[in-house]
Amino acid sequence: MCDHKDVNGYGLTQKMEEIMKQFNKHFCTAKVSASTGILLLALMNTPAVQAADQITFNMSWLPQGSMSGVITAIEKGFYSDVDLEVEAVRGYGGVRTTGEIDQGLFEFGYGNPLAMVINHSKGGKTRIVGAINQHWPAGLCHVREHHKLDSPADLKGITIGGSGWSPVHVMVPVWLEMNGQSKDAVTLLKMDGAVVDASLVEGKIDAAECWLGSNKALIEKMAKEAGLTIGFLNYSDFNLDILGSGIVTSDKVIAENPDKVRRFVTATFRGYEYANAHPEEATGYILKQFPVLDPDVTLQQVKETIDLTTGRGKLGVIDPAQVQRTIDFIGPAYGIDSVTAEELYTNEFLQ
Repeated sequence: MCDHKDVNGYGLTQKMEEIMKQFNKHFCTAKVSASTGILLLALMNTPAVQAADQITFNMSWLPQGSMSGVITAIEKGFYSDVDLEVEAVRGYGGVRTTGEIDQGLFEFGYGNPLAMVINHSKGGKTRIVGAINQHWPAGLCHVREHHKLDSPADLKGITIGGSGWSPVHVMVPVWLEMNGQSKDAVTLLKMDGAVVDASLVEGKIDAAECWLGSNKALIEKMAKEAGLTIGFLNYSDFNLDILGSGIVTSDKVIAENPDKVRRFVTATFRGYEYANAHPEEATGYILKQFPVLDPDVTLQQVKETIDLTTGRGKLGVIDPAQVQRTIDFIGPAYGIDSVTAEELYTNEFLQ
């Protein structure tokens, strides 16, 4: 800072002191004005900091290992790297989640092609922009001490339980016929979803639909505590090569903000790539956000998700032929014939 007193005491005449004071005063003022101008110019040339785009991601169900990539991308800052701020929230089933995305309540969610085919048959416009599960992630769990169900032919005469919204009630009869069995070979029982897993372990039903990356790990934990072992009959091992769940958005979001879609898809699969390589670390991120979850169950779910996301080439890429097989299976099962593969998916946003 300038100090007008610092010219005193140097043996100058009074006149010279006055001249020096005036010089010092004007020099200082000019210096301040110049500094102010430089600061203003710097501020004018600095780009404005834009707030990150806010996204609420609908997980379609309760938090679980299948969401490893999304949660990892949040915790590792992969979304922040592309100017997104993402929060993952619970959902209430695939059909409802897909409907909420179609209605604009959410921009992105975890959805499945079955729900999308139903949505499109009613005029909806949703689309999978990246496959998380490269094949249908469900099968039938059973207690090995009660039954040995190793193929569709072994199911004759058993009772299969599933919640009222579960696709098991529609898909299993079609799947049985695909494998040379009568669609009436089993009894399908609609149950409260909250009691299905326990009913299986307690022997009240013979088999239950269970999901990799989800309730299969819970059923196995319950059975272990009861001294029992769980067998798993995977639909995909017996002629069901259809697409599983993935990132779903709406055609409206794609049309209005394709850059946001690209950034979200890129960061999400960066999260899955990291989670697949570091399952224990990814499990820690999930438990950090949802500490009530069981660590062992969550880790198993994360590891099951690794198998679902890989095996068909590039992470997230959707196989057009598999989409068509999905429609060919789901359409007749639900009496829908008005949906085309091109309406359901795009690989445009995968980098």
